[in-house]
Amino acid sequence: MSRNLAARGAAIAACTAAGGFLLGLISRGTGWREVLVFVVGAALAALVGYAAFWRPARAIATVTEAAGRLAEGELAQRVPDEPGPAGELTRAFNLMSGRIETLFESVAYEHARLEAVFDASSDPMVALARDTRIRFLNPAAVALFGTTMADALGRPLIEVARDYEIDALVRAAGTSRFGQTAIISFGPARTPLRAAALPIREGGEWAVLLILTDLTEVQRLDRVRRDFVSNVSHELRTPLASIRALVETLDSGVDPEDQPEFHRRILRQVDRLTLLVNELLDLSRIESGAIQLRPESIPVGDLIAEAASLLQDRTEAAGVTIIAEGTDLSLEADRSALLRVIGNLLDNAVKWSPPGGRIWVAAADEGDLIAITVRDEGPGIPEQDLPRVFERFFKSDAARAGGGVGLGLAIVKHLVRAHGGTVTAESPPGQGATFTVRLPRRFVGRARVVPGA
Repeated sequence: MSRNLAARGAAIAACTAAGGFLLGLISRGTGWREVLVFVVGAALAALVGYAAFWRPARAIATVTEAAGRLAEGELAQRVPDEPGPAGELTRAFNLMSGRIETLFESVAYEHARLEAVFDASSDPMVALARDTRIRFLNPAAVALFGTTMADALGRPLIEVARDYEIDALVRAAGTSRFGQTAIISFGPARTPLRAAALPIREGGEWAVLLILTDLTEVQRLDRVRRDFVSNVSHELRTPLASIRALVETLDSGVDPEDQPEFHRRILRQVDRLTLLVNELLDLSRIESGAIQLRPESIPVGDLIAEAASLLQDRTEAAGVTIIAEGTDLSLEADRSALLRVIGNLLDNAVKWSPPGGRIWVAAADEGDLIAITVRDEGPGIPEQDLPRVFERFFKSDAARAGGGVGLGLAIVKHLVRAHGGTVTAESPPGQGATFTVRLPRRFVGRARVVPGA
């Protein structure tokens, strides 16, 4: 390129010299001296023209080559500065190249930040063109649609999501200035989703942003809240109705010999209400982390023996035997909290054991954990009820006629969690129920800890 431009400059100079020579011939005539002067002058003019155009030609060639590399994506392009007028071209190119590189870096940073926000979101998010073709989606959306990133990009939303409600929502948002929202049931599992399609102004290929929020947990919590209110109301209504009936009977007049029995019945119902309120308060404190734990080294065997002794009257009345095994282990925990855990599990086992039945309590070494197992010979827990046995107020159909308010196992679960442990329930058909508590040897609880014993 530089040689071609310089050669053109030399040719222009030579042509100019030839024109001058021809004019001279026309005016003065021709001779060998004139011819020699013409040849020497033309050669000198060509050399001067070539030299004059060499630097600009070289600058243009260098800039052209660097611009080609810049167009191919090689952003860090700089050309050497040239003196004279050619330097203006090289300096302007270097300034433009630097600004383009800065602009691309800024775009790359913005894209990386945006992608990080998308990827960090647990809600599925999809960016779509106006024709509903997918331009971007985060991993949560990939998992929800059961596809891959490569397979989804560039395809219409209806082909990937396979849901006409979502597709219609996105199309409505694409033709409107306002966002569109709807609650839909998605997929074969009918997962409840809150779908929000938001138009993106001046977003280029991104015309609509679709955000899908899973409402499963929200609906579950709402159901738990309703069940809690219903269960509390039921548990309060029964003893209050009994107390009212007993008081009205006393007011209507009864045989004086029967009055002590009525008083005892009223006291039993009051005790039942007191137990319910206390357990609700305890459960609330445990769940909120307000419980104060005093971790200390506890021999598991001593704690099991103490819990069994507290139930001695009930076990003797029912003819139930508690058998302790492998209780020579110790761990670091709050003594009163762990006593309540074991006591509640034993109380539950006694309630369901048949007359003359046996209950096994065992402690096992599992490395960093100590496993405490309580197993009974009762009727067991129906398979469909196993996932819910630790819910507050939950009672299986067989348990509804029995005593208790359904908070004991819920308290067990939250006390164990406060110690950084886990509790599970198993019930093989015809083999009773087995509850296993696993606690770390060293206290790693999350509730407030009071140092010292």
